[in-house]
Amino acid sequence: MLDKLSKILEKSIIWAFSGALFGGFFAGMLHFLLIENIAPWLALILASALSGMIIAAFFGSMLVALGGTLTGILVAISYQILFAGHNHPLLLLGIALILGFITGGFFTKREIRDSQPLAQTGTGLLAGLVSGPVLYLAVSSLSLLGKHWVVTAIAVSLVGLCYVYLIKHRLSLLSSPLALNIGGPLVCGLIAVAVASVFWIIGESYLSVPELGQTSRYQAVLDAAPLGLLGGTIGGAFGGAMLEILGIRLEEHIN
Repeated sequence: MLDKLSKILEKSIIWAFSGALFGGFFAGMLHFLLIENIAPWLALILASALSGMIIAAFFGSMLVALGGTLTGILVAISYQILFAGHNHPLLLLGIALILGFITGGFFTKREIRDSQPLAQTGTGLLAGLVSGPVLYLAVSSLSLLGKHWVVTAIAVSLVGLCYVYLIKHRLSLLSSPLALNIGGPLVCGLIAVAVASVFWIIGESYLSVPELGQTSRYQAVLDAAPLGLLGGTIGGAFGGAMLEILGIRLEEHIN
């Protein structure tokens, strides 16, 4: 019994960290979409899909994801230095995508074959798309849209458990030779865009000066992140515990 409890605790802690990363990104993405006047049902589905895609890349293809992260950070910092006082987000994201593609081309075929980044990322995207409608039904029926950490906790559990199921039955197309060839550059580019967009939103939020009556509408995105981290941690811990209780070993299906 003690051995089983220790394994449940271990799996909960591991998934709690992944859930926190998912939760922060999900909460920020959801609020960004709502600020842009996207319908709540569509915002929930898109936030689930995009968050599932990004976090699956980190979870299953850490090396490629780190390459995209570093590229996105360098591009965002360079953009802030070279284009200070200018607001060209599409230029920032376009440069991040291109340089991410280039960075992803430096990974060896063995590294790509072992991690299969496109299969991992595609499965995360599909998990988010499948979970999104269920999440919306749960949120709308229980009137939870205003309770950020609760929505995030439910999203993490749904997308995570759906990912576990789908990774065992992922499409062969995502593991084809063509997918292996384009997987590194494509996933690295997507991660770079995601990271650069986060830095852009942070930069936009600095335009807020409440004392002078100046506010940025993107400040709400950053304000939602802490509760997203909390909800993601709780939901991830719950999902990890359920996996161990059900005896599901995700590690057997990652590669």
